[in-house]
This record gives sequence, C-alpha cells and structure tokens, in this order.
Amino acid sequence: MRNTYIYTETKKLIKKYGTRDPFEIMDQMNIVVGETSRYKTLKGYCFMSCKTIYVMISSFLSEEEKMIVAAHELGHIILHRSQLKMAPMQDDTLYNLFAADLLIEDEEIEDMVQNEDLDYFGLCSSLNATPELMSFKLYSLTKRGQAYHMPMEIQSNFLAK
Repeated sequence: MRNTYIYTETKKLIKKYGTRDPFEIMDQMNIVVGETSRYKTLKGYCFMSCKTIYVMISSFLSEEEKMIVAAHELGHIILHRSQLKMAPMQDDTLYNLFAADLLIEDEEIEDMVQNEDLDYFGLCSSLNATPELMSFKLYSLTKRGQAYHMPMEIQSNFLAK
C-alpha cells in the first residue's frame, strides 16, 4: 500500500460526507451502529449480514473512546469491506492509521507544533486525542514526507488494552 493511500481514502470520505465524525459518516452510509454491554474487553466490531453492515461499540467506553473505535471500525469497512464476512482481521495498524487521519487534521498538528511551550502530551490534550492515536497521526505524517519527532512508537493493539 502506498504511503498516501489511507490518508487519501480519509480525505475522499471527508469531502464526500462533509464531516470527520465517524458516526455521521456511518449514518449517511446507512450503516447500523449500536452499543453493546455484552463484552468487557472488546471495544468494537463490525460485520455484514444480509448486505447490511453493522458496527457495535462497547457501552463501557468514554465518548472519546467511542469516537476512536467508531473511526477504527469505519476503517475496516472502507479499506476491507469484502473481508467483513470473514474471520476477524488481526493487524489493526491500518485501521488505527485510518482513525487518526480521519479524526485529526494535518493542519491542526502543524499549527500546534509551532507552540514551543507545548509538549507531546499537551499537544494530545489540546487536540482531544489520546497519545496512542496521536502517535498514529504523527506516523502518517512522517510516512507522507513531513518531519515530526515520534515520542512514542505506534502500538497496533492500543484499542485492545
């Protein structure tokens, strides 16, 4: 996959639906979204049944976490729709990159890093992003040729914790 593929897909989605909100996008795509308290550790999942796509998100999550999980599940749908009927996909790196590019604007990062008094966690807080999600955004930016320091490694399983 090219370094810009996921970013390009998120930009097309944002342009088409006029929002970065994964819940609004899924609503416009006629994806059925629900909450479940069935699993304590599973934060979200998606599947297709009778040509209808469903996304289930844990009711135990904060609103911020629900937004990240919704964007992650939307990544599964956009990037690998044909695999929704199969066994779960194991490497979540692509879907976390998708979530980061969907939820965090490049320009917001560029504006914030100009503030020399702002450290990494201050940047995350200012943009209402978890440090783990921000690491995926910075990784995306560096893969697209921009120079950013990565204060923490990307962790493809951060939503599994």
